[in-house]
Amino acid sequence: MVAAPDLGSGVERRGGSSPFIRTSNRKTLFSRDLQNKPVFRHLRSVFSDCRFWRGDARTPEKMEKQIDVVLPYLVDSNNGTYFVEYRCFYIKTNRLERFRVYKGFAKLCPEQVAGHAKKIISHLTDKLKSGWRPWDGNNVIYRDEVEYHNVVSITGRTRKDKNQIRRYFSEFLTYKKSDVSLKSYETYQSKIRRFELWLESNGYGELLLSQLTNEIITKYFIYLIQKRKLDSVTVKNYRILISSMFAYFLKTKLIKENPVHDIPRASKLVDNAARPITDRDMKKYLEYVALHDKQMLVASLFQFFLLLRPGQELRLMKVQDIDLHRKAAYVADNNAKMRKRVVTIPLALEELILNANLLAFDANFYIFGKFGEPGPVTIGKNHFNRKFRIYRDILKLSEKYSFYSLKHTGAGILMESGATLAELMAQLGHTSFESTIHYVRRHFGEKSQKVVNLRPEFLKGII
Repeated sequence: MVAAPDLGSGVERRGGSSPFIRTSNRKTLFSRDLQNKPVFRHLRSVFSDCRFWRGDARTPEKMEKQIDVVLPYLVDSNNGTYFVEYRCFYIKTNRLERFRVYKGFAKLCPEQVAGHAKKIISHLTDKLKSGWRPWDGNNVIYRDEVEYHNVVSITGRTRKDKNQIRRYFSEFLTYKKSDVSLKSYETYQSKIRRFELWLESNGYGELLLSQLTNEIITKYFIYLIQKRKLDSVTVKNYRILISSMFAYFLKTKLIKENPVHDIPRASKLVDNAARPITDRDMKKYLEYVALHDKQMLVASLFQFFLLLRPGQELRLMKVQDIDLHRKAAYVADNNAKMRKRVVTIPLALEELILNANLLAFDANFYIFGKFGEPGPVTIGKNHFNRKFRIYRDILKLSEKYSFYSLKHTGAGILMESGATLAELMAQLGHTSFESTIHYVRRHFGEKSQKVVNLRPEFLKGII
C-alpha cells in the first residue's frame, strides 16, 4: 500500500482534483490491481499526453497543468522493499515525473523504517517547497535583478546557477518593480544587493531559502551596526525592507516563518538631511550660476519657488505644465510622489520664465532638456545633484548643502513671509498637516519670538 500524503499539506496544486491523488472523500490511491486492468491501461495510453485528469477515471479531460509537486511519502511495495516517492511536473515531458529514494532502507528492520523515512521526507519537503527540482542539478535559469549594472553589461541579465537565494531575491525584486516607483525600486535593489553579497561572502550563498534563520539575519544586522556603523534610521530601513521581502516569501509559501524578528537596534542617530542655505551663501551661489550655467540657474529657482522633488518632479516637468495665466505649474500623476497636484508660480519665477523664453519651445518638450535648453530628452536623474556639488565645492560652501537644500530654503522663506500651514502644505505637496508640521520641525525647529528678542539688562554696554 502507498502512504499517500494529505492534500492539505502534502500537495502543492493549482486547483482541480485527480483520481491519482487522495482527496477528502477518496482515502487511497487506485489499487495496483485496478491500474493493471486492460481497460485502465488503454485509457492511460489514449490520454498519455494529458497533464491532469479531472473527475473520475471514466471521464478524463485534457487540462492545463494543475499540480506542480506531490510531496514525498513512504511506500511499502508489499515485498519488504521500502522507499520514499515524490513527483514533480517537468515542462519538457509535460507531465508529473516520479522520483524514488531507496537509500538507507535496505539494512533497516521494520521498526526503524518510519524514523528513517521521516528524515528523508522532511529534508525533501523543505527543498521542494523552496523551489528545488531534482532534474536541474541545482542549476536554475532566471532573470537576475540583483547583479550590479556593470557586471550585467558584460555577462548579460539572464543567469544560470545553483544560488537559490539569489534567484528568489531576484523574483522578489521583479515583483516590486511593478509595485513601487523607480526610486523606491532602486532603494530595494541596492539594499538587497548588499544583503546578498554579504551572504555570499560569509558562506551562506548556497543555502536554501528556508535555511536563512533568524541567527543569520541577526549576524547581518550586527555587521551593519558594528562594521558599517550605520545610524539607527538606516538600520531600521534595512529591517523594514528585508522583513517585507521575507513576508513575500512567506505569503508565496516558500518559507514557513519570517526570520526577521528580534533584530538588534542601532543607537547612533545621524541626521543626513540637507540643510537650508543661508541668505549670504544663497546670493553667492545664484550669482555664480547666473554667470556660468543658465540652465542650472533656472533649475535652482524652480526648485526654490515650486518646492519640487528634483529626481522625478523637477526634471520631468514639461513646457505644457506651465500655465502663467493661472500662475500654476502642474505636476503630472506619474511624476508626483503622491498624486497629481498644482503648485503656485510666484511673480519672480514668472519673470524668469518669460526672460528665459521657455514657453516658446514645443509644449511636449522637457523644460530641462539634455543639451541645456528645453528638448525631447530630459537630463539624467542625478544631473542637478552632481552639478550642485561641483559649484558648491568651487565656492567653498558647506558640505551640508545639496541641491535639495534649495527646496528647504524656499520652504523656510515662504514660512517666514507669513504663509499659513495650509499654504505651505499645498506648495510642498504634502497630504496631511502632520507631514508638514514634521517637515517644519525637522528643518527649522520651533522658533520662539520671545527667545529671538531675549536681551538681558546685564548685557547693556557689553554688546
